Amino acid sequence: MMSNKPRVLFTTQLSEEKRTQLENGELLIESEPFITFEYLMPALWMDKVPQNADAWIFTSKKAVKAISPKVTDLAIPDHIFAVGSKTAESLGELGLEVTFPEEYNTIALASMMQELDLKKLIYFCGNLKAADLGKLLGEDVDVFSIEVYHTILTKHEMDDLDDFDAVVFMSPSAIESFSEKNSMLKKQQVFCIGPSTEQAANEAGIMNCITPEYSTLDSLMESIHRFYFDNNSN
Repeated sequence: MMSNKPRVLFTTQLSEEKRTQLENGELLIESEPFITFEYLMPALWMDKVPQNADAWIFTSKKAVKAISPKVTDLAIPDHIFAVGSKTAESLGELGLEVTFPEEYNTIALASMMQELDLKKLIYFCGNLKAADLGKLLGEDVDVFSIEVYHTILTKHEMDDLDDFDAVVFMSPSAIESFSEKNSMLKKQQVFCIGPSTEQAANEAGIMNCITPEYSTLDSLMESIHRFYFDNNSN
C-alpha cells in the first residue's frame, strides 16, 4: 500500500537518527547528498593565519569543526562573530564568546561589525564561500580569508527524482551540483534554508521556493510542516 505522506528529498547528507527525527511520523524523508566536505589538515592553513587580528568570522559550522583541534594554538581575538545560532553554539562549545546578528545573513553581520572599529579580520571559510565580506565592510578593513575545508560537488543524475513531492536545498553549492544534471517538475515544491540559497535557486531557474524567516533547520522544518499540514489546499 502506498503511503500518502509527503515525500521530501534533502540534497545534503542526513544521519539516520536526524532523518527519523525530522520525519516526526508525518513525512517521508530521504537524503541524497550533492555535496561532500573535506577538512583541510591544520598544516595547510595554520601558517596563513595572520597575527594580531581584531576579530574572527565564521559563517559555517564546518569552519568551526575544522579549526576546533587547533583553537588553543591560535591567538584568540577580542571579537568573534558568527552567522546563525547553530554556528555560534558550536563556537560556544569551544569556550569562545560569540556575537551573532538577529538576521542570519552576512549583510546583517557586516552591519553589526561596522559599529566597531575593526581593521584586521580573519574569515575562516570553505573554498566556495558565498560572502564577499571585504566589499560589505569597505576598503578600510582587511579581511583575510583562510580556507579550512573544501566543498566538493558530487554531480549525478537522479532516476527517481519525479517520485518526490518536494526538494530541500541547504546551500548554493548544493543547487549548483543538483542543477548540473537534474531538473525540477512544476508540481514539486522547493524549500531553501536561507536567502542566498534561494537566490542561487532562482538563478538556476528554480522559482517556486519557500524560505523560512530564520536560516536554521528548525525554522526550515516548520515551513515544511506549515506547507503540508496547515494549508488545506495541499
